Amino acid sequence: MEATRRLLESYFPIASFIAAIVGPKCEVVVHDISDPERSIIFIENGHISGRKIGDGSTDLVLKILKGEAYRDRHYIVNYKATGPRGQQFRSSTYFIKNTEGTLVGLMCLNIDITHMEVAAEWINHVLQGGALTLPTPMDTASEDKPQESEFLQGNVDDLLQHMINNALSKMNLPIDRLSSNEKIEIVKELNEQGVFLLKGGVSQVASALSISEPTVYRYLQKLR
Repeated sequence: MEATRRLLESYFPIASFIAAIVGPKCEVVVHDISDPERSIIFIENGHISGRKIGDGSTDLVLKILKGEAYRDRHYIVNYKATGPRGQQFRSSTYFIKNTEGTLVGLMCLNIDITHMEVAAEWINHVLQGGALTLPTPMDTASEDKPQESEFLQGNVDDLLQHMINNALSKMNLPIDRLSSNEKIEIVKELNEQGVFLLKGGVSQVASALSISEPTVYRYLQKLR
């Protein structure tokens, strides 16, 4: 554990270096994945997203841990993220691995491009006399581009509710009209996203689906 901590701490000055170069609109975060509920151990320009040391992982971090996408790559770049106040970010994540190749942490860059998009549209309109169709971060990403997005929220309960709401919105039906199979599909999707890596995941999903916690565990058993 001490070796892992030293490895993660070696990225702190790198994070500060990047933030100093890019400027105050760039948030840089170092995550310790051993504790998803309090994974943020270092952050520069945290005022951008409102997060702080001791806050939890994001939905994308949980998905990375669950899906093990880090095994065959070193980083993912240029994906979209949104902040709690509706800000738009262009984000990238570097996978921090130990000498055995085991993932132990993440260094994440989140550049606030909310006002840049507005300015770019205005400049394009003045110069070309037409509306701008902006390329998304996905369009301009490298071959490593993931089809991902991220919600930059440090509060675990809010993050869980955000992920659950997203899953429920795909059903287009009220909870009381969902069949058992549809609820199993929701549990499956949330499991793939890493919701149950968080301690309150089972309880919050059970409440949202109007089922008991043992029922959630039973659904998870069926998915194995």
